Amino acid sequence: MSLATYLVKRGKRGIWQLRVPIPRALHAPGKPKERTMSMGTTDRCIASDRALAVLDEWKRDWATARGQTFAALPLVSRERRTPSRAELEGLAVEFAHDEALAQSDMRRQQPGGWRRHMHRTEAALNAFTPLATTGDHSLVEGMARDIIAGMGLDLEPGTSAYRQFLTDLSAARMAALKTSYARARGDLEASAESPLVARVRQREQDKAKPGEALLDLFDRYAEQRLAEGRKREDTLKQDRKVIEQFVEFVGADRALASIKAEHIREYRDTLRQLPPKWRDRADMRGLSMREAAAKARAADMPRTALTTVNKHLSTISPLFAWLIKERWDLSNPCTGLFHDKVRGKNPRPPLGTERLNKVLASPLFTGFEADGKEHSPGEVRANDWRYWIPLLCLFTGMRVGEAAQLRTEDVSQHDSGAWIIDIQHAPEKGQTTKAGQSRASMAHAKLVEAGFIEFVKDRRAADGDCRLFPELVANNRHQIGAEPSAFWRDYLTRIGVKAGADGLGAHSFRHELADRLRVEVGLVDDQIAVALGHDQKSTTAGYGAVRQGTVRFLAPVMEQVHFKGVNFEHLLSRR
Repeated sequence: MSLATYLVKRGKRGIWQLRVPIPRALHAPGKPKERTMSMGTTDRCIASDRALAVLDEWKRDWATARGQTFAALPLVSRERRTPSRAELEGLAVEFAHDEALAQSDMRRQQPGGWRRHMHRTEAALNAFTPLATTGDHSLVEGMARDIIAGMGLDLEPGTSAYRQFLTDLSAARMAALKTSYARARGDLEASAESPLVARVRQREQDKAKPGEALLDLFDRYAEQRLAEGRKREDTLKQDRKVIEQFVEFVGADRALASIKAEHIREYRDTLRQLPPKWRDRADMRGLSMREAAAKARAADMPRTALTTVNKHLSTISPLFAWLIKERWDLSNPCTGLFHDKVRGKNPRPPLGTERLNKVLASPLFTGFEADGKEHSPGEVRANDWRYWIPLLCLFTGMRVGEAAQLRTEDVSQHDSGAWIIDIQHAPEKGQTTKAGQSRASMAHAKLVEAGFIEFVKDRRAADGDCRLFPELVANNRHQIGAEPSAFWRDYLTRIGVKAGADGLGAHSFRHELADRLRVEVGLVDDQIAVALGHDQKSTTAGYGAVRQGTVRFLAPVMEQVHFKGVNFEHLLSRR
């Protein structure tokens, strides 16, 4: 059989259809003399690929019906793909409604066949109605199998997605039968009122032009933000995951202008009903967002935090804002849909004097049992990142990731005698900063007294210009601070300082210095931001070649931080 002979275009949309004559030996009175199936695409190459599998299946069926053994032609194996909910609805309407209706209209228009067609349509409707209304989908299961095989879909019988597909096929078939019956009785413009068909038709109208789907536009947005230095590559990768999930929810090829506030609101509310990291759960594997949310509600699972929901909206909203700036004729559908004041008064708190004293008197600083049991008292002493990174954050204000990537060459002594730690933005060395700029930080006298300079000199003597903490390896998001952050969350919990999602972690040491600068030195927030390396967005921040936070500014500031009430005895006694 030649595909060129049996592939034909049908309908206004030019969908390719496979039409193959049934072998004469299998003809039956009153039965079709050919078998047809839409390939569901306007692309000839895709249609040909799908038709090969369908034709192979039909030949197998015909050979079996004639009692013959069928040897299938070797076909290129295709990986089965998981269809979206919207795609399955579209396939149900394409096959069970549009194709059935087209064939019905063709039979109705045959000379002398009108009355017979009317009676047959009425009989088919009367037979199908009680089955469909009672959930018996036996009459469409064969069609479902053909579609799944022909389209190469990963849709297993017995799954909720498969059952829903059968329901959609029955609904589409029912709509086609009602329309056929009405047309047979003279209402030639009849069209059944089917919510399923209406949804599919609306999606067809809302379909994006090539290159204008939301993910295509996000990639252009990401490229520009990266070139401008306004976003980091890792941040954009995480943003894309949010956009991918949103696109899957509203439809991958949906036109931008068709995305309204009600779609954002539905996405927001559905996300809220899901448990944290729902895609990683075995019991939700393969489920859509809506299906997973329904399951989570029924099982009364923990829900996604409002902060996470707002974070998703904070990823979607800037994309629309950028598109509006790029002169797209639309409004931002996220406007007014953020949850109000959900972060609380202090989401990432400092340790405070009492908790800091408890940490400094804990086994990691006084002696622990063994690696992996740092929370248990013993004789082992740490002289690596576990010990030094929190102290670097506390005594310089640097971030965990900035401390984790330090090299021996980054530590030097200023002409004034003060010790300076250069926080480098040098991607070629594997060093990056949040602001994308290098800066200097001042080592507090307590850090020097605790032996940090000797630690650096020992590392330099052993390996020359090298990383201070070579044991640390970046994770799959290229974050070298991930391991110490996770370690300190766990350690603070084990020693009784942290409880649940209270916000305490390795960053709390940095925030402790911020509080000391505010209370003991009297700095205002803009000055603290300079001391801690926050990116400055003011106009004057862009003037000149010298970055804010020079040694002349930092040295006297750090000298005024005394950490009143904090006992550093264990740090100083180990030297």
